[in-house]
Amino acid sequence: MINNEIKQVSYWNEYARWYKLWREHNSYHEPIKNFLFSVIHKDIRVLDIGAGDGVLSFPLIERGCNVTALEPSSTMCDYMLSEAFYKRFVLDIDSRRFEELDIFELKRYDLALACNSLHLTEEGIEAAMDKIFSSEIDSVFLVTEKSFSLKNIFSKLPAYKLIFNYSYYCESSFAYHNKEEIFQHWQFKTNRKISEWNSEKILRSLIYEKGHFWLKDYANVNIFYWRRKKSDFKAFNSKKINNFDKILI
Repeated sequence: MINNEIKQVSYWNEYARWYKLWREHNSYHEPIKNFLFSVIHKDIRVLDIGAGDGVLSFPLIERGCNVTALEPSSTMCDYMLSEAFYKRFVLDIDSRRFEELDIFELKRYDLALACNSLHLTEEGIEAAMDKIFSSEIDSVFLVTEKSFSLKNIFSKLPAYKLIFNYSYYCESSFAYHNKEEIFQHWQFKTNRKISEWNSEKILRSLIYEKGHFWLKDYANVNIFYWRRKKSDFKAFNSKKINNFDKILI
């Protein structure tokens, strides 16, 4: 998978079907939701950066948050619009890239949420974080599987405090309905026609259970939550946070 390709909106327009397939057949986001729900409050304004198909946006709306889903992929936006119509939710969708937002626009929100999206920006995760913190937004919730320098970020954050960070290992498997679907996904990721040798190799790695063909995979997930110092930000609930005995305060 070429880095330049995965950063293109056109890539995600095509990949959206595979993302949705992956997302609907695992519980990857459940721990993320639990942590996120512990620091949000009704009526806060949330910017969901790289919202995808709304996997976090809709649960936040259900809890009374005012959510803007920042998502440049038209296919992902179609998924969100369909879900919003079905649930009769009011969802504000901004189809611009993160790079197109001015810093003063970020300040309009109480919480910036980014789940596995900032590494896809043009200048990378550290530059994107610098832009978010420079806006002086009240609170930042970051989820990423990518490595980055906390030292570089901390040196630029005199006004922010890291409330907690947590890392965990979780399943990130794909479930397919048939073998043809598996081969189509492989060909999209590699951008080449699948050979007989590759087909046999993939088939040997499959597990059939619950009516699906599974390609098992796992990921290291890192969660960070920052809050402006001396802020009375209404989203933070210290009592709920203390219920997580493994969170590093």
